[in-house]
Amino acid sequence: MRRRVGGLETEFGLVCVRADGSRALEPEAAARELFRPVVAMGRSSNVFLRNAARLYLDVGSHPEYATAECDDWWELVAQDRAGERIFADLVSQANERLAADGQDARIHLLKNNVDSAGNAFGSHENFLVDRRGEFTRLPRYLLPFLVTRQIITGAGGVVRDEEGARFVFSRRSDHMWEAVSSATTRTRPIINTRDEPHGDPTRFRRLHVIVGDSTMSEVSTHLRFATTDLVLRAIESGRGLPELTLHDDIAAIRAVARDLTGTAAVPTRNGGTTSAIEVQQRWLDHVTDLAEESERTVLETWQRGIDAVRTGDRSWAATHLDWAIKERLFQQVTERRGVDLADPAIERLDLAYHDIDPSQSVFHALQRRGLAPRTLPEERIESARTTAPSTTRAHLRGLVVAAAQEYGVDHVVDWTTLRLTRAGAMPVQVLDPFATELPAVDALLAEIRSVGRSAGGRPDPAPFA
Repeated sequence: MRRRVGGLETEFGLVCVRADGSRALEPEAAARELFRPVVAMGRSSNVFLRNAARLYLDVGSHPEYATAECDDWWELVAQDRAGERIFADLVSQANERLAADGQDARIHLLKNNVDSAGNAFGSHENFLVDRRGEFTRLPRYLLPFLVTRQIITGAGGVVRDEEGARFVFSRRSDHMWEAVSSATTRTRPIINTRDEPHGDPTRFRRLHVIVGDSTMSEVSTHLRFATTDLVLRAIESGRGLPELTLHDDIAAIRAVARDLTGTAAVPTRNGGTTSAIEVQQRWLDHVTDLAEESERTVLETWQRGIDAVRTGDRSWAATHLDWAIKERLFQQVTERRGVDLADPAIERLDLAYHDIDPSQSVFHALQRRGLAPRTLPEERIESARTTAPSTTRAHLRGLVVAAAQEYGVDHVVDWTTLRLTRAGAMPVQVLDPFATELPAVDALLAEIRSVGRSAGGRPDPAPFA
């Protein structure tokens, strides 16, 4: 598939604390406070925004943001960053209300994967694949890539095991329990096989990858999607694919996380061994001929990430990739304070790195000092807060939401369906993820304008989008 749409779902960690660091509100109460403007706008804690993204409160009081469908991975990064800013505004509003009420309480949203109690929350990638392809064949080739991808795109962090506290490429690796499964929480697989295409089920299927780390670096987030897309294209082509099937994917993902050299032997199913570096390098070499000219920078960046692990020279990675930025930061703090990685200060630093509030976030502080990447122009991120991607179905959804809000017309939308909540209103289905024009949507927009004018409807408030 030369042109593919994808999307990113991010669950945010939520905590509400007093000035002394003790818990001020339980997660359920903090989530209600956070989502008060959302409910006021959409009469629900599950809404689609003008940029065609979905913002909602998931099970377990996890605030979640799902980007609109994108067929350009830098646009996806922009939409993901826009989600951070939308939630940061909600946090700011909530904290202002709490302060006005005289409460010693401050809400923090964290874009990470594991909290201080060891609870895990996800960062799920979605890729459109052809229904006619052999879906059951994908994991055979994709799993070794996903197991080892963390040496490039992991968020980094500290785990505590029988050998003490140690830095790893990805803490989420310890929370994977199956390679492939239709479950998402009970067994938490690397690849989820639940068949929800969010499109024409006769043509498309959705590949749902839930092993990835939430990343603050735009470079890391972009590499997650751009490299996986290249590997998927190679698998779909079926030409001379690397045979790298691992003996035990779950044992391997934990071992790879802990091997900062990337060279430790990982058993393969055929009785041999490989390594994280070898798997990543073989896939990079294999997809090089498939890459378009515009993707040459992806290949170069991917190679620089591999070389940073292979050589131990972190000079480039330590200002571009999340795991390496944090590795250097933690080293500096432990050396300066004379503590080890088990010190509570490191855990607090890890959480603060992922805080999405620019005034509280360690990542944003590093970015302002030139020690973390700033790739996308500011105006592109700001535009993505209210503008849907123009080259996918999201464009149509964004038009409908924006028009309905502008004219104060009640509406309901999801990934495939658009409709007004009034007697006799017929739903409009958009099953083609690549559709950007549709007469039925034009008619719906005209109906929204007509209903809004005749009813004298007042525009919905849109405090965050």
